[in-house]
Amino acid sequence: MNFIKYLLIISFFCVNHSLKAQEETSVSHELRIKALKKRLNAAQKAEDSLKMAQVYVKLADFYKNLNLDSEALKNYHVAQEYYVKKDSFYIYANNQIAAIHHNLKQFREAKLYLDQSIEISKKINFQKGLATANSLFGGVAEKQGAYQKALRYQKQSLEIFETLGNSTGLATTYENMGSIYEDLEQYDLAHTYFQKAFDYEKAEASDLKINIINNLGDVNRKQGHFEKSLEYTQQALNLAKKTKNVSQKESALKDLARTYAEMGQFKNAYDFLYQQNTLNDEDFKRRNADLVSTMEILYHVKESEGQLVLLKKQNQINETRQFAILISSVAMFLMFVVLFIYMKKRKRQEQEILEYKQQILQKDLDAKTAEEEALKKEIDIKISALTNYSLNIAHKNKLLSDISKTLTNLKSRNGEFVKSKLEDLAKEIDFDLVNGNEWTELMGFFGKIHPDYFKNLKEAVNMELSASELRLCMLLRLNLSSKEIASILHITPDSVRIARYRLRKKLPIDSKTDLQGYLLNL
Repeated sequence: MNFIKYLLIISFFCVNHSLKAQEETSVSHELRIKALKKRLNAAQKAEDSLKMAQVYVKLADFYKNLNLDSEALKNYHVAQEYYVKKDSFYIYANNQIAAIHHNLKQFREAKLYLDQSIEISKKINFQKGLATANSLFGGVAEKQGAYQKALRYQKQSLEIFETLGNSTGLATTYENMGSIYEDLEQYDLAHTYFQKAFDYEKAEASDLKINIINNLGDVNRKQGHFEKSLEYTQQALNLAKKTKNVSQKESALKDLARTYAEMGQFKNAYDFLYQQNTLNDEDFKRRNADLVSTMEILYHVKESEGQLVLLKKQNQINETRQFAILISSVAMFLMFVVLFIYMKKRKRQEQEILEYKQQILQKDLDAKTAEEEALKKEIDIKISALTNYSLNIAHKNKLLSDISKTLTNLKSRNGEFVKSKLEDLAKEIDFDLVNGNEWTELMGFFGKIHPDYFKNLKEAVNMELSASELRLCMLLRLNLSSKEIASILHITPDSVRIARYRLRKKLPIDSKTDLQGYLLNL
């Protein structure tokens, strides 16, 4: 009980700290966008295409770091439109565009931009751009499972970085090669390349350095060197905490849990897995808040720009009126001429105001469209979170089931007192496996995303559905396989098949209709 209270207190302070951090981040993002917009306006006034392109690239880099890929791509393309000269600046933007398509698993588009980068880099002899493009090509090949092709590209990149004496590029390339050999399960070679990457990365606490140390810990675990693995992974965790690198911290916690699990120390494994899941939830909420905050900032910035244009036009109208009044008071005999000119100009300016108002209305419409897209993306994120939550339940059930079986097997090797204690512990774990609190929370998540689903289902069925049948309908609506559903419900796949058969009999469908397709379209 004391341990639970301690966790609740820690969680309370973490939430407060997270809210303050989100507010500070939102202000920081807004200041950054405004500063870049100010520089962009200055470049536009000076009609300096190079500076305009540079600012657009900085905006794109900013959006890329916030995972706003569509905004980032748009600004990189605008930068290339303003600065069409095929030089190192153009290649940088091209490689960044390719990297975004690579992260989105749009490999065909990534290859098109990388081919262009390689071609231009060779023409202007831009070795760093060529090495970066080859490295990205290797990453695309690795994701597609073409490991030998990936190694060839990485080796080409390695040769160029060695010629340039670029230690960071060498560290990155060696780390990529280590990852390829790790995928090929050649752990000795993977360890060798990760060690080289570690030696070349000079910075003591960079993101790259932390990632390399994490990889060293993981490959040592796969080689069975558990103590060495724990040493590296703990070092990576400490550096990630120091630099506030959430993704690397989460990766280190996951690797620690895996190592302790393979060592048979399941209590430690569970503790680190719990910390990793907690951190993952907090990071998801933070990134979601950052995304919404940034979209709001973009909307306000665009709205402010529209209001500024309207204000300038209104000031022009006021100046014109004052000028007309001054002229009329000085020269009465020119009144009719001045009045004619004034009315004509006023009519033209009012027409301009009307046009600007229409533009503002169009911008408002665009902003609402962007808001709808953001809400759709948020729903997609929630659906992903709901699916991940279901899979987490399956993972927890499997872990607890394995622990229960292990403890039950141990009871025959100990005395009566130990046997009794082990039986009690196994019962508690089995009790936790059938605990329904997670189902209540999961049904709540599902109801927020699909509010009318159960209502439509009850109207469609021939007879009343039981609670277990409603759960099965929900999991089928999430497009999960029978194997995944069996793991979540802690039953056998045959039991799932029988449950599907009984459910089909209660639904208004024939034997040829796909059950899951019907529930997905309900």
